[in-house]
Amino acid sequence: MNKFLALKIVLEQQSVTKAARILGYTQPAITRMLNSLETEFGFQLLIKNHNQILLTPAGKKIFLIINQLINDYQALEEQKREIQGESIVIKIATIPSISQQWLPKLLARFQQENPGVEFSIIQGDGTSIPNWIENGDADIGFVNGDIVAHGLTIQKQVLKLILPDNLAQEFDETKPVPLSALADYDYILLEEGLYSESMAEFEKSGVQPKMKLRLHDSFSTILMVEQGLGYTIMPMDAETEKLYQIKSFNTKPEISRTISLIQKNDGLLTNSAKNFINFVQKNADQL
Repeated sequence: MNKFLALKIVLEQQSVTKAARILGYTQPAITRMLNSLETEFGFQLLIKNHNQILLTPAGKKIFLIINQLINDYQALEEQKREIQGESIVIKIATIPSISQQWLPKLLARFQQENPGVEFSIIQGDGTSIPNWIENGDADIGFVNGDIVAHGLTIQKQVLKLILPDNLAQEFDETKPVPLSALADYDYILLEEGLYSESMAEFEKSGVQPKMKLRLHDSFSTILMVEQGLGYTIMPMDAETEKLYQIKSFNTKPEISRTISLIQKNDGLLTNSAKNFINFVQKNADQL
């Protein structure tokens, strides 16, 4: 299994040196593992193309099975630790705006009732997260339900117009702001995948936003707005809003998204992960 892990980490890190550091081996030891694998299989697995480490055509076929074996082995180890009463790590993949606002409250409540459970959070976009679930790199994923073909609907989220305090004075906070009223202001787009709810609504409304910045992190986006660099449209709760010099408004038309939960094969989930999924279903309406 160590040889298989070495192959996977080398491909992920695109570096034998980094893989050795992560796995706790020397660089020559990792190289020997890879050479040993190729000898055992009887064909070349890897090629170097400029600065990239790539799988050969034969390597691509065999790696699909290797990756599944790694995932099955890790699931077996997790089940064993759970039976023995050891701490269990639930791996969650999520888009940034969920992990920075919506998810922390949920994890805190769950850990109060289940102190032996730990979480590992991976941030990605709407394209990478389903792949991580399929590959077994994450147990559970939170994604935009409007762009996945399957998933458990958890919550509908209304996205808010976020303005810096000085710009907010130009609008009536008791009324939703028409998207057409934003055409002359700089827009900071929070990108969390190939699909953007706000850009879709701008297009439907016949409004061309004045694009200033494209960011992939909701925290950075809020800071940019606070500094007066433009406005954004994203989820915003009252507690987070109080921490910054910003003001949230409803938009006209309303912009919303659905949060959905996706998971890896049910048979590979630990009981703790299954309990967490049930907990999410029961408590999502309180967030």
